[in-house]
Amino acid sequence: MARRLSQVLLFALAAQVGLALTAQAQEAPASAPVSAPESGPPVDPAGVRDRGFLGMFLYWSGAVVVMALVGRVLFREQLHERRTLTLMRDQLGKFFPEFDPVAITEWVQRAAPHLWKGWRDRALGDVEAFTTEAFRQASEAAFAEARRHGHAREAKLGKVLKVHMLGLYPAGDGPPPRDMELVLRVESRGTDCVRDPDGRVLAGKEGPRQVQQFWTLRHDGERWRLHGLEPATEDRTDLAGRPPVPPLMEWRRPEASA
Repeated sequence: MARRLSQVLLFALAAQVGLALTAQAQEAPASAPVSAPESGPPVDPAGVRDRGFLGMFLYWSGAVVVMALVGRVLFREQLHERRTLTLMRDQLGKFFPEFDPVAITEWVQRAAPHLWKGWRDRALGDVEAFTTEAFRQASEAAFAEARRHGHAREAKLGKVLKVHMLGLYPAGDGPPPRDMELVLRVESRGTDCVRDPDGRVLAGKEGPRQVQQFWTLRHDGERWRLHGLEPATEDRTDLAGRPPVPPLMEWRRPEASA
């Protein structure tokens, strides 16, 4: 939040500077004398009006450009989400139902309660069908580290509030849909904190609150599996550099490519 606020203030300052510069261009024609000296030619009122219109045009076009640039920087994640939703809903979801945004949201809602229970119990047996081997190994290593230090995780999911689909990218040899990765921002409400042996909170907060996480799903050719998870403390800034989604004509199920 602090980073987002500083960005807003910075770009607001830039917008004010840009508007001031364009305002100068607007004021320049207005400051010109309406009538020429007695020895000079008469002033054309139409020319004065044209210059006034030009100043207004520069003023408002400069404002639009500045605000467009501000929006593209501050809301990059939202722009990626909109493009991803359009791609998955209007193209991929028609031929591969598990890529439909509604199906993705339902998948997260089914997996989340088991995942939160696994964090509390330090056992992911209930989510083995939802996760990749790499995710389970990383989780088991984290569980072992917590046991060594006597840390306990209090995790109780209330409900999944919103699932944002931020980006879809190839992450392997394929062919798609195998090795496609989907980056999600999952907003949930629940209690999630880590306590030391004395019961003091080391991470998170006590009581119900909104919890935001980045989930990375990876497709195995048939279904989605959870491959990575991290706290969503800031906006994602690594989405633009990812490779594009392959054309739909290259997509096939594993049995079709055998």
